[in-house]
This record gives sequence, C-alpha cells and structure tokens, in this order.
Amino acid sequence: MKTNTFILMVTIYSLLLGLPALFAPSLSLEYFHAHPDSVHEQAFVNFLGGYQIAMGYWGYIAYHSTDKNTRKGWLSAVAFLTLLAIIIYGFNVYVRKIEFYNTMAIDLTIWLLIALGALFFRSKEN
Repeated sequence: MKTNTFILMVTIYSLLLGLPALFAPSLSLEYFHAHPDSVHEQAFVNFLGGYQIAMGYWGYIAYHSTDKNTRKGWLSAVAFLTLLAIIIYGFNVYVRKIEFYNTMAIDLTIWLLIALGALFFRSKEN
C-alpha cells in the first residue's frame, strides 16, 4: 500500500465518523451505548464530529500535497491523537470503570491499526 492510499483511507474514515457525529449525534451516541437524549452528550459528540471532519479535511490536503513535511506532519498528528485516544479509552475503562462494549473493541482495533499505519508510513516519508 502506498502512503497516499493510507491517507485517503483514514481521510474517508474520519469523514464517516465525523458526519454522523455532527449531523446525527443521537445515532452516534447509540452506537457507543451512551445517552442519545442528553443534550450535553449530543453537544460533545457534535464537537468530536467537527474534529473528525477537520482531520478528514487536513487528510485531504495531505493527500494532494507533494510536500513531505505536510504529509509527515499529518501522519504524526494522526498517530499522536489516535494513540492518545486509546490511552484515554483505557483510563476510562480501567480507572473510571466505564463498561466496555463490542463497538468500543471494534473502534479501538481500527484506531490501533490507524496509529500503527500512520507511524509506519511516516517512517517511509524520508
């Protein structure tokens, strides 16, 4: 797989996560077994949706960029943010005792693959 293919896949995944979170937050909350009727949780999911759409947009820019530093920067940001999210998930499950659902396991697996892929493709961008 080429770096551009990886960037495009992550960009599309970011948009697939971000659009429902921004425009259908109740649906996104149901997916994670949260409270779809909570206005506060909907607002937070809207924020996360905006973040995901922004990452998708930046991925689109990195995809079309020929500048290695732009691509390396985006890959570094994806790796850092994704690994941080995994650590926060672990904290919430093991310290705060939030129930761990199958959808979380699927999401974490995808995020781990994205983080490892970002680190791998960043190392190829020399």
